[in-house]
Amino acid sequence: MIHFTKEGAHKKLGLNLYRSAGGFVAVWAWYDFARYEGISYRFRLRLHIQPRLMWEATRFNVIEGYLMAHDLELVHREVLEDLNATENAVKRTNEPLAYIKPL
Repeated sequence: MIHFTKEGAHKKLGLNLYRSAGGFVAVWAWYDFARYEGISYRFRLRLHIQPRLMWEATRFNVIEGYLMAHDLELVHREVLEDLNATENAVKRTNEPLAYIKPL
């Protein structure tokens, strides 16, 4: 698909074309389902001051990016099970001291 987007907008899968300050930009973006990777190739034609052709390739892991953006971290299931078992054990020993008793 070919998309005509504005500068700074979210990129869509396929070819994204937009006009930047002093030139034009073409970004080819796609997603690798096997590796959970977003991949983009950016080609910029700058026409002001010193005319130049610029090229950039970017790869990023979508899951790691989401976790970093939301300040989260991956934890193994065994660790969560151990923490849950410990929490349940502590709850049982503190039941007589609780103001609200479990049903």
